[in-house]
Amino acid sequence: MSIVTQCDTIADMYPYLFSIGPLTIGSYGVTLAIAFFTAFMVINWQFRKYGCDEELAWDLHFLAIFGGMVGSRLMHIFENFTDFLADPMSMIFSTTGFSVLGGYVLALVLCIVRVRYSGQPFFKIADIYVPGMAVGYAIGRLGCIAAGDGCYGLPCKLPWAMSFPQGLVPTLSAKNNTLAETYARLFPGEAVPTDISVHPTPLYESLSTLILIGFLLFVGWRIGGGRRFAFFLIWFGVSRFLVEIIRLNPFIYWGLSSSQLLSIFFIIAGIVIMLGSKGRLENLPNISQQPAGD
Repeated sequence: MSIVTQCDTIADMYPYLFSIGPLTIGSYGVTLAIAFFTAFMVINWQFRKYGCDEELAWDLHFLAIFGGMVGSRLMHIFENFTDFLADPMSMIFSTTGFSVLGGYVLALVLCIVRVRYSGQPFFKIADIYVPGMAVGYAIGRLGCIAAGDGCYGLPCKLPWAMSFPQGLVPTLSAKNNTLAETYARLFPGEAVPTDISVHPTPLYESLSTLILIGFLLFVGWRIGGGRRFAFFLIWFGVSRFLVEIIRLNPFIYWGLSSSQLLSIFFIIAGIVIMLGSKGRLENLPNISQQPAGD
């Protein structure tokens, strides 16, 4: 496997921003904090807009943070269980290594329990909550680009391909054997570059989610009874499933990655909720009608 000179498409990245004593502040963590804050502001705005209890919103925010962080780490451990067994403490307390989809699942479960406990109609709250979730996801994925944390996709030669030579998981062939071997398999007979250009899959997800946000905010208020929530699940599931096709994640079952399996669950859940939404519309006048004003 021969090596040629470094490619030209290099993404600017700042995996670590600054240090305060032994504490190092990373770009992914800062971006995640911005994502949570922005999402909460959008959610609170939606709660006020539709006349819902903002105290419940703040409870859901806390559960979203807790579930998002713990679930993301647990799924990362599941996807890299062999590495976890080799050095469990290092993976548990690492400042990297998060799988966003796992965070979504645990956060969703915790929020469902809280809404049920509150006595509020679940699908009404879910319809109101999802635009903020989408905003947070779109911003959070940009943190993966800034940090170069390995969420990128397969090697490619497209004009918008990026490389992350200084990322947390660099695209340098000398430091990333899996990526180098994948390049050699995809482009047989070609020399493997020193720095390999890849699909910027987090950027794809952010752009896809921006389209989803536009629908949820500017069209989604016309539908209620859980249909806005269902549309979010279906769009998110389909988008993530397709992106996984051009990522490096290992296959778990039936030639699918763990993220694709969860994506299928999201799609099926969304379809079931959508099909069962007609009978719930009459119970959700606030979300089924255009709001009077901001």
